[in-house]
Amino acid sequence: MAASGVTWDDRSNEKYLSHDVTLHRRTSSSPRAPMLGANDEESSMTEMKRLNWSEIAPEGAKALFGIHHYVTRKTELPEELIHLIFLRVSQINGCAHCIDMHTRDLLKTMAIDKVSLVPVWAEVPHLFSDQYRAALAWAEEVTNVSTTHASDEAYAATAAVFAEKDLVDLTLVIAAMNAFNRLGAPFRLPVAAKP
Repeated sequence: MAASGVTWDDRSNEKYLSHDVTLHRRTSSSPRAPMLGANDEESSMTEMKRLNWSEIAPEGAKALFGIHHYVTRKTELPEELIHLIFLRVSQINGCAHCIDMHTRDLLKTMAIDKVSLVPVWAEVPHLFSDQYRAALAWAEEVTNVSTTHASDEAYAATAAVFAEKDLVDLTLVIAAMNAFNRLGAPFRLPVAAKP
């Protein structure tokens, strides 16, 4: 796919690149709004144009999609596990576009009963394998690194069920999705979900 002179070798990247950047600001009924001190006028629904980040910075987009290509095509991690981690990281970061997309991706291989319980995976350990639980715990630890500091206990638990290369690749999966979330949320990439 070509966008702004950059050629993408992975057609799955299209879902990150194609979007209408005219979106709506969250209202007071949204989970993350209004901010403290906002009045009714500030929290009303307004249109706000956001930049198409991949068109504005095509070389940056190419670099980010390079890591996406690596983690989705070049690792030995199961595809379902990658999508599970993409979803959980996106849920933590509150990126609607990525939550919508990776829920749909995960539903191709995982039952809806399990997918709907991903946010509370620790409360339903019987639904996820030891490896999946370790990956989910590490995803939360790394995504929240400013408060967890990637503790020795969490690292040891993850290292106990992943080979060295797989542990590094898993951490790259987590890092890649955190990077995408930090573009998807601020630039308000749209969701496919319809009312």
